[in-house]
Amino acid sequence: MQKKKIFLILLIFLSIFSCKSYEKMGLQTKTTVYNADNVDFYYDLTYKKDGATHYERQIWDQAYDILDNAHDFFLMDIFVFNDWVGKGVEEKLHPLPIAEEFAQKILEKKKREPNVEIYLILDESNTFYGAFDNPTHKKLEEAGVKIGYVDLAKLRDPLHLYSAPWRLFIRPFGNPKNVGKTKNPVYEGTDPVTIRSILRALNAKADHRKLIMNESTAMLTSANPHAEGSRHSNVAFKFSSPIIQKIYDAEKPVARITKKDGSLKQKLPNKKLDIPASQNDKIKLQYFTEGATGIDISKELKKARFGDKVVIAQFFLADRKIINDIRKAAKRGVKFEIILNNSTAGLPNKASAGELMKFARKHNYDITVRFYNKGEEMYHVKMMSIFKKDYMITYGGSTNFTRRNMRNYNLENELKIISSYDQKVSKQISDYYDRLWTNRDGDFTLPYDENKNEGVFNDLLFRFIEMNGIGIF
Repeated sequence: MQKKKIFLILLIFLSIFSCKSYEKMGLQTKTTVYNADNVDFYYDLTYKKDGATHYERQIWDQAYDILDNAHDFFLMDIFVFNDWVGKGVEEKLHPLPIAEEFAQKILEKKKREPNVEIYLILDESNTFYGAFDNPTHKKLEEAGVKIGYVDLAKLRDPLHLYSAPWRLFIRPFGNPKNVGKTKNPVYEGTDPVTIRSILRALNAKADHRKLIMNESTAMLTSANPHAEGSRHSNVAFKFSSPIIQKIYDAEKPVARITKKDGSLKQKLPNKKLDIPASQNDKIKLQYFTEGATGIDISKELKKARFGDKVVIAQFFLADRKIINDIRKAAKRGVKFEIILNNSTAGLPNKASAGELMKFARKHNYDITVRFYNKGEEMYHVKMMSIFKKDYMITYGGSTNFTRRNMRNYNLENELKIISSYDQKVSKQISDYYDRLWTNRDGDFTLPYDENKNEGVFNDLLFRFIEMNGIGIF
């Protein structure tokens, strides 16, 4: 009995004190508000029209432009930077080798301008959680690119029931690299993995940020340079503003928690970025990371009133606080138009949509949901806009509306744009929503009633998984 008590105390201790608070680590950033002369909105869209699949691609050309115009440094903090694909994906999706293309452009840049410093901060999944060296990344390192993989063990555990015993019984034995004998359970064609790397992956957390920047321009996006995601629909925001200094500085604590064996050496150098202040007060920018995003989105939803309209375009909608904020705002007369990825699985989007639509029908509130008309690809967007009388507020970046993304588990980043309606970015965003919602020149979105799943079991399963953190959301 005494041994059992000691064991339980150890598990509880590890659950509570598994890592420092994000604030003490320098994470969970919230900047002040900065003016900007302009923000450019870009998107990738995969959609159906006249029985055929069409592709519109804008994002990666803008990323390459930032790389080409880097004169001091180039920095990318991104979740997935590889071209691995799962079984059957090649045949179904016909993916594009974006990671290899991007890597080649980085090599060409380094050869052309060797004095430009290039830093990549990446998620551990790009080595399958330490199982092997990524051959594409090794080529980049050999050319002088500095790479750091975030040590996910330093992030908070969303699934304590698994992570506490993992920290106690598995992590102390390490995870030797390039000795694996097990076939990769997720991707085809990679080096073998270790059992310990698979067990490490099951902690289910990530450096999920999506930032591409140089000394004068930054871009936040929902996209990854990743073959399996190359056909996904995504969005991006590109801008220049003094806020870029704060964005760069917010990467330093992430560099500090990268693995010791990375060529980045757990450090980004101090940089003083000389970007003139903007006098345009019709566009204001604010930057958030980790849990600060969820706090601010909730704050703005709570401030929304009758006459406001909220448009949500999301890969995942599952966070309980956000769902409750939507319900309360709808009760105050706020109109909601919600576009969600049309996953064949009922979770989480069919369950969260069902909860909101049943609530709206019962009380005659103005909530409408449509599902994106996807094929094998995903509607991978993470965006929300609040349309006020004289201006609009838009959030865009890496943050899915889920517990892991919004409540200080994953590393995330988000741009908040406050813009008057006469600004180009406001017109671009509004046109994007309208095009998808009304199916202008394409079959973008599908009616809720034809794709819903309001089953009781689906709803109960969603709530159980969301509370316990055992799903991918």
